[in-house]
Formats: sequence, structure tokens, C-alpha cells
Amino acid sequence: MRKILYIVLILFPFSAFCATEASPKSKIKSMVSYSEYGGGDVQVVLESNGTICVNRYFLKKLDPGFDANMAMLLAAYHSKSTIRIYGHTDQKWAGSSGYYCHVYQVSYGY
Repeated sequence: MRKILYIVLILFPFSAFCATEASPKSKIKSMVSYSEYGGGDVQVVLESNGTICVNRYFLKKLDPGFDANMAMLLAAYHSKSTIRIYGHTDQKWAGSSGYYCHVYQVSYGY
């Protein structure tokens, strides 16, 4: 049974199970922080967003990885580094009618 599980995990990456989309490698165009909405939600706009996450990406202040993701986003923004954001396509932001995806992962440097 374990061998079958390992094979499934190798053939189908984790992102396939949690409905995520990777943005194109891009620089951050802008960021917006809300003092009250959502308890401190943050929007991130890339120069090139994904095909499903066409508008923006968002982080919730209550996300366990909020501080780490914000540190990476701020560092990338100030250094004008190219990043990639993976967004949950099935978790839209309630603060807009546009398609803002919930940030799953922020990565850069590869």
C-alpha cells in the first residue's frame, strides 16, 4: 500500500490536489495593505499575473505563513527581483468581484 501511495505522490504533484496555479515569473507591480478589512489583508499585483488568477493575489493576516510570505514579498519588491506566486484558484478573495487568488506559496531565486 505504501508503494502505491509513493507512486501516486510522484506522478501527481501536491499542487494538483490543492487547485493551485503558478504565476509567470514576474516582478511585483504593486502591493496594497488593508488596516481593517479581513484583519489586515494584503493584495499583491504582479507585472504578469496567472491565467486564472488574472487580477491579483491576496494574503490573509490570519494565515500561518503570513509573516514569512510578507517578508519575502517585501524583499522581492524592494530588490526588484523576479518571483513566482502559486495561488489557490478555488479560494477567491471576498473583498472584490475580481479573481484574486489566495497565496499558497511565494518563491524566487531559481
